Formats: sequence, C-alpha cells, structure tokens
Amino acid sequence: MERIKKTGSGILFGSMIFLLFLVVFEVFIEIPSWLAVAGRMHPMFLHFPIVLLLLSFFTVWVPVSKQEDGVWADILRLAAALSASVTAIMGMLLSMEDGRSGNVLQWHKWGGVGVAVLGFLFYSYHAFFKKYKLPAKLFTIVTTAVIILTGHWGANLTHGEDYVLAPVKSREIKKVAPEEAIIFADVIQPILEKKCVSCHGASSVKGELLLDDLKGVLKGGKSGPLFIPGQPDVSLLIERIHLPMADKKHMPPASKPQLSVAEEAVLLEWIRSGSATEVRLFSLPETDSFRIAATAFLQSDDNKPTAPLYNFDAADEKKVAALNNNYRTIVPLGKNTPALAANFYGRSVYDKKALEEILPLKKQIVELNLSRLPVKDEDIKIITQLENLKKLNLNYTDVSPGVASSLAALKNLEELSLSGTAVTAETVEKLLDMPSLSSLFIWDTKVDSVQLKSLRNRFAKVNIESGYKDDGTEIIALSPPVIRNPPGVFENSIQLELKHPFAGVEIRYTLDGTEPDSVTGTLYTGPVEINRNVTIKARADKPGWYGSNVVQASFIRKGVTPDSVWYAALPESRYTPPSIDNITDGELGSFDNVGNGDWAGFQKNNAAYYVQFNQPTKVQSVLMIAAKNIGRYIFPPEYMEVWGGMEEHKLQLLGKIIPRPAEKGEFSTLLELKVEFEPRELKYIRINAKPLAAVPVWLNDKRPPGWIFVSELIVN
Repeated sequence: MERIKKTGSGILFGSMIFLLFLVVFEVFIEIPSWLAVAGRMHPMFLHFPIVLLLLSFFTVWVPVSKQEDGVWADILRLAAALSASVTAIMGMLLSMEDGRSGNVLQWHKWGGVGVAVLGFLFYSYHAFFKKYKLPAKLFTIVTTAVIILTGHWGANLTHGEDYVLAPVKSREIKKVAPEEAIIFADVIQPILEKKCVSCHGASSVKGELLLDDLKGVLKGGKSGPLFIPGQPDVSLLIERIHLPMADKKHMPPASKPQLSVAEEAVLLEWIRSGSATEVRLFSLPETDSFRIAATAFLQSDDNKPTAPLYNFDAADEKKVAALNNNYRTIVPLGKNTPALAANFYGRSVYDKKALEEILPLKKQIVELNLSRLPVKDEDIKIITQLENLKKLNLNYTDVSPGVASSLAALKNLEELSLSGTAVTAETVEKLLDMPSLSSLFIWDTKVDSVQLKSLRNRFAKVNIESGYKDDGTEIIALSPPVIRNPPGVFENSIQLELKHPFAGVEIRYTLDGTEPDSVTGTLYTGPVEINRNVTIKARADKPGWYGSNVVQASFIRKGVTPDSVWYAALPESRYTPPSIDNITDGELGSFDNVGNGDWAGFQKNNAAYYVQFNQPTKVQSVLMIAAKNIGRYIFPPEYMEVWGGMEEHKLQLLGKIIPRPAEKGEFSTLLELKVEFEPRELKYIRINAKPLAAVPVWLNDKRPPGWIFVSELIVN
C-alpha cells in the first residue's frame, strides 16, 4: 500500500508541474489531435474530483479514530487530489481547441486550476490540517466554495449563462411602438439577447461569435458570416435555426428555450428584406415584408415557443429545392414541421405560370407572400387550391373589390393582408365572415374610419389592422402618403400624384432629395408636372396626430435608347439579373431588396458596361442608378468614369466623378450617379465604377470590400 501511495504521490506531483506548465505556456502550445481526445474527456471526469474531495473533507469534520484515519483515508485524499489535477489538465487541453473564449471561460479555467492546487495542498499537508482543526475546517469551506463556483461557471459554458436560474428569471422582450422602433436595437437585438447571447455574449464567446452588439452580428464567427443579406435560404443563421433538434449544431441548443414562430419569422424577413440596421422600422416601405412581420411582432403579446402541429406529410426536399430560384423561395416554416412558406419577387418577371408551378406543394404551403406583384383576381383560383393556407399577403397587388368571393374558399386562412389594394368596406365585410380569419390588414385602402369602426363592432373576433388603436378613435401614427405613380423612367413628362387615405391630412414634399417636415417643403394641392430627374420625398401631417415617416421615390427622364448593352466585367453570380436588358428597361429596383433580380451586384469586379449605338449619336451625360445600404455593405463607388468614341477599342475618357462617401447612420436610398461632359457624337460608351476597396472601420474592423448594386443606365 505504501508503494501505491509513493507512486501516486509522484504522479500527482508530476501532474501539477504539467498543469502549471500548461497554464503558463498555453498561448504558445498547439496540441496534437491525440491529446485533444483527452481534453474532450474533461466533462466525463469532472464529477470524480468533486465527489472525492468532498468525501475527503469529512475526515476533518467527522470525528474518527486514529485507525480509521489511516492508509485508506490517505488513499482517498490522494485519489481526490490526483483526479482534480488530471481533470484540470483535461480542461486546459479542451480550452485550447474548443473555439470558445470570454470571461466565464477564464473564471472556470482558473477555478479548475485552483481546485487542483487546493486538492494537492490538502493531501500534501494533511498532517498539519489533522493537528489544527480550525484552519482545516476553514480550508475545506473555502475549497468547497471554489468547487461550487467552478461548477457554476462550467454549467454556464455548457448550457449558457444563467442556465440554473433561467426558469425563474424574466427575460421578456421590451417591445416599443413600431413607429418608434429602430430596426436592430428594438427588433433584432432583443430577440438575440433573449435566445442567443447567453452562449454568444462577452462572458461566453462560443465559435468566436459575439451577438451582444451590432458589430459582432455583422462580423460573424468562426464559421463565417452570420447571414447574407437578401438570401435567408443560404444564411448560416437561418440554416442553424432550422436544423433538427437532435443536431448538435441546431441553435439555440435543445436544452435552451427555442425561438418562437414569430421570432423566427422576424429574423427570416429581416435577412430577406436586406438586413437594414440603424434606421427606423417605418422608414422601410409599407409593403416591405420585414416591416409587416416586425410590426405584427411588436404589437403582439403572443410569444409561444412552439410551432403549430400539422397532419400532413413533409414535401420531397428535392422537389422543394427545384422550385427555388431568384424570384421564388420556398422554405420550411419552422423546425421539425412539414409546413412551408412561399415568397415571390420581381414584378417584371411574375406571371400566372410561376404560381401554378407550386401546386405540387399545395398541401405543405401554409404561408404565401405575393406582395407588390401584379396578382389579379383570376390568380386567386390557383391560390385557393392551397388547402392548408393560413397566411396570405396580397399587399399592393392588382386584385379588385370583388376578390372576396374567391378568397372565401380558403377555409383555413387565419391572416390576410390586403393593404394598398382596391378593396372596399363591402369587400371587407364579406371577408370577415371567413370561418378561421383572425387578422386582416387593410392599411391604405378605401375603407374610412366610420366604416372601420362599424366593422370592428360587428366582427370583434377579427383583429382589423389599419393604423388605428383598438378603440378606433385615434391613430398610432399617420401612414406615409402614397405616391401613385410607379417610380422609374418616364418619356417626356408625368403628372405626379400623391394621396392619403385619411381626410384632413396635409402632404408636404420636396423634389431635390431633402427631408420635408410639418413646416418646410411644398404643400401638395394637386398633380405636379415633372419633366426632369427628381427624387420626391413626402410626409403626411395632421394637427394633434403623429406625423408620418417620409416616403420617397425617384423619377428619371428617359434618354436615348442604345442598340446594345453588354458587361465589360461580370457581376457576382448570385446577383446577376436574368437579362442584361434589365439595365435599360426603364424600371428602377427597390433599394430594400437588391436580391430580387432587378439589380446587378459587383464586389470583386468593377461595375462596368459597354453601350453601343449602330449610328453616331450625340451624347452629353450618363446616369447610373445605384443603391446605398450601409448595413449590407452597399456603398457609393470610389469613382465613376465614362469613356467614349467611334471605335470600341479606341475610347477616350469623357468624364469622371467621385461621389461623396457614405457616413455612419445614413438611410438606405437610391443613388443617382451622373457624369456630364461636352456633347459629342459617339458609337461606343464604356461606363466604369469602382467598388469601395474596404468598408469603414466603424462598420467592420476587418474592412471587407464594399458592394455596388446597379439598377439602370440612362444615356442622354
């Protein structure tokens, strides 16, 4: 037995030397794979030293005879000290390859080393502790406290911060009024704080991913960017959320509270709509899918963590994948559910056939978004074949007041959005009889406040959302005025019309891109004739009411039409329009959704085009319509230059501009980049714009290259 004690004591001393070596030189050590295996056994062994140390402490507190406190008690203390040292070594090895950092890891690491050292001292100096009982008892109390704290920090690392107290602690999201909400601070960050920061915060940084501020969210982690703006279906955040619960990469971990269906929808639509950050929610267009989802979320008290159950089978994954393209995405609605959500984009490419193609999934599609598309009444006959449809978005489509009779066939429909359509009070009355309908959105329609109040009184079971409070007497905030003319390119002149659905509202506007308010700007009294390039900004005001957010649109006078256009440098493959002709089709893309096929995106290459006229044509300027969306790294170019001549390979520099750099906090908008020069006869023009070499450090300290997104070229 003495030989065992002597051998064990030597191993214990050697393990302590090795442990202290790891502590001092950990930053210089790269552990081999076979040793990493030992590190990963740390969670298996950590319970042994806890139990053995606490048992050995009983020899101090419980009176025992000299015979009982002999060799076997020494063996117990040796085993406790040795297991604590070995477990601490395993923990050090694990920390070197775990990909985790932060304050909690440091405290747990030093706590584990402390437990090992205290166990070594208790064994080595037990003769002293046996002689002096008071210091011995104080020593065991301190060591027990260190064991408890170290275990607590370890639980936080494994299960997330506040894991033990989470069931009794309130972490409810503080919701602000939608019209006051800043997109990241008031909508996105509270969700991350509640469900993600416990494992990805400053105190516990797993996978090099910090989610407790905007900088960390934009930076991403060890696995790369957290999301790709405009592309939720290929974004890591959405992918991890939708993994099976049993998958170790599923987020949040199965042991932690899961995202609610509403929270998932907000994150999904945020990425889809472009991932704007430091602007107000209501600065987005009323038709923006994220604005609609976030508004409903902020106004709802429903925070249930589980998705509804469905009694139909999941669709074939290959079939779903085959139906996804640049203008249509079909994605799972939640975890472990067969339900699907279908979203359509691109007004210029939508047709009835695209809708018919999703019918093989008619049982699984429970949400359908056709916002801002030219959907007509005859298309509703296709939609009604989606037998389990619960949520339908027809905002700003071309459906008529008679659409109610067709929609009545959707027996399971719970939420219907018809904002900005031609529906009337009579239409709404018929819709409110639908058996399952619980929410109806009719912002910016012909339904007035008197009709609305009557409908609410008669159909109390349905939440009718039109910008009014529940009592129907006061508006939360005026909705922005509606610019009736579709933005884009016009021929010679247009009559610009503004409207607002509420009586007694003043509309003020500017045509030079400046911000109107309740005093400045021109008071709208009737149609305004436009015969030049303008960016109109307009807002609505009424005494005693909250003023609306500003709505804006750009109108560009048509130039000369080139005979052909081609790329001088290719855009990124995922941001290449279906046809190069998009660049001269007279339709301006929406800066809040650059992934819908209306934009060409450049990052590695310059945004460069060739324009050709078959006959010499007098030209004096070239206008490029680009986007600015700082949150998505879309910036004005470093410069834009125009070359021209009579032969393709003998061009001269005609003009160059250096746009004003974007500043922190600026709103997303369209950019009109115009190069002017002396009029001259040309057959060939080359336009060249250089993307920002590196985004500002205030956006991302790694400073990746910026993007240029181009929607239209106008030659005059």
